[in-house]
Amino acid sequence: MTMMQALSKAFGSAGIRMGFAIGNPEIIQLMNNVKAPYNINKLSSDVAINALRNIPTLETNIAILLKEREVLMTKLNALEFVTKVYPSDANFVLFRMKQLAQELYVTMANRGIVTRFRGNEIHCEECFRVTVGTPEENVKFWGMLVDTYAELSR
Repeated sequence: MTMMQALSKAFGSAGIRMGFAIGNPEIIQLMNNVKAPYNINKLSSDVAINALRNIPTLETNIAILLKEREVLMTKLNALEFVTKVYPSDANFVLFRMKQLAQELYVTMANRGIVTRFRGNEIHCEECFRVTVGTPEENVKFWGMLVDTYAELSR
């Protein structure tokens, strides 16, 4: 078995697109055989090492993420235009709207809030995926979601 982990939002390092693998040495060697030489730069490597050395920061980030995800899911469930909020163990939430998901996605993106429209995926008609952000980012997302839906529904 091999475990792969991204240094994601919880590590405060999603932007560096870095991760690691733990597993049987023979499997790790096979992975090393097919990767490009020098496939990461020194700056990214230093950020990753620093993130892995700061477990208290990781634990704080996870606690904030879990709380914010719960707040976001509770608020989404209370909206009359949201028909389903899917369970999530990740740093994002998938939810289905009654209508206007694609229009809402485009309008919000044009106004600076980037989400993911999932309405073209199988069984995801009118679905949106939003990343759980900081409390401030979530407040901004929430306000724009409600206001933009009201605007588009007129």
